Amino acid sequence: MPPNLSARHAALTERERHILECLGAAVVKEWTDLPTAVQRALFRRATASDHDDPAQLKALIARFLHDHKDAPAAPEAKARS
Repeated sequence: MPPNLSARHAALTERERHILECLGAAVVKEWTDLPTAVQRALFRRATASDHDDPAQLKALIARFLHDHKDAPAAPEAKARS
């Protein structure tokens, strides 16, 4: 992870990380039902980071969304909510 991203992530509290994890999981679960314009806006926002290799990040996120689009919610995410 690039230094600027790791510093940003380190600044998050455990509670904030949990909130982002839950929110991200909810977005992935609803991804296929979101309007295309919303999907594109979210994807654009997610990949507009200071990542060393933006093309690689786009490919990783696209693959993740494809692989998890129909997956049930993780048991630990359900247990925390």
